[in-house]
Amino acid sequence: MNSDLFKYGLLLLFLPILQLSIFNNINFLGYINPQIYIIFIFVFPIKNEKIILLISSFLLGLFIDFLTNDGGIHAFSLVFISYIRLFVLRIISGKSDLDKEILNIRKLNFPTLITWITILTFIHHFILFLLEQFSFAHFTSLLLKTLLTTLFSVVLIIFGLQLFLNRKPNA
Repeated sequence: MNSDLFKYGLLLLFLPILQLSIFNNINFLGYINPQIYIIFIFVFPIKNEKIILLISSFLLGLFIDFLTNDGGIHAFSLVFISYIRLFVLRIISGKSDLDKEILNIRKLNFPTLITWITILTFIHHFILFLLEQFSFAHFTSLLLKTLLTTLFSVVLIIFGLQLFLNRKPNA
């Protein structure tokens, strides 16, 4: 448990640094600005208590909001997808009685994983960009920015998950 606490604590520190130093500087055509820090929601163990995830998500979002002077939009959107992540996974998998003890991101089949990540990323980005612009006046622009950023973010998240989760222990 202490190693998990240490590992996710490092992730809480590493992701904002990565987001702020690299990914916030990507702004392709004014629409694509990947939000890679949400990978925390996907790698956090499902079997753990939901309150720990919600508090960790709030702190991660608050840290990013504090450093970018965004007024809480990252914290809100991150806590929201943290709250609904298991519900969305149940809908996608078609199982209402998921066994949280054996469920692991490594055990999800690839289409379910992609769908889960895409839906939660889209919801996160839509809420984030809606709160950022705080208006439906330019809904098509909001939707286009959300779709393009979601596609780019999902590709980066899947690449990151494949890079870090497929490591086999040396036996």
